[in-house]
Amino acid sequence: MSIEKKNPVLVNSFAMEVDGLLWQPGQVGKEECNRTFKGAWSSLGEKPFFNISAYRDAKGRTDADSENVLEIQVMNVRETGEYKLTGSYLESFKSYALFKITKQDGSSGMYSNKHDISSFTVSFEQFISRPGTNLKGVKGAFYGTLYNEKDPLDSIVIKRGAFVFKKTNEYNFRQCE
Repeated sequence: MSIEKKNPVLVNSFAMEVDGLLWQPGQVGKEECNRTFKGAWSSLGEKPFFNISAYRDAKGRTDADSENVLEIQVMNVRETGEYKLTGSYLESFKSYALFKITKQDGSSGMYSNKHDISSFTVSFEQFISRPGTNLKGVKGAFYGTLYNEKDPLDSIVIKRGAFVFKKTNEYNFRQCE
């Protein structure tokens, strides 16, 4: 009797372009399934919200000390469509995008969306049913300009941001089933 070994199936994906260059999260070990990004549903009372976190670090860190950290929080996600982010990560339960980046020249900065006008958009294109759970998977995109907190004349442009989270609320960075 032989036991068939199933190859893992990639069910989550994440990528974006930052200032014209492809940016992908880090990888843990050699297996493509172990990438350092996650998506999670939460709620504030009856208001559902979705968080995306992605990390890239030469030393493998996956926290606020990582060389590159992207955080996106979108409040009150009830249906597909575009969500304009105008909140701040400094305020609880606001919609925001924050990118801490260490550039190739060694400089670093914290970049966030504008608060008075929308400079960043997240689009939820599809909700994906998952058997055995009330948590929905999501497919979407994001784009916009984020501004250096210390120098508003310095900005980064994020284009072609795309994500698929068929598995949400997982915290081990395993992107396969």
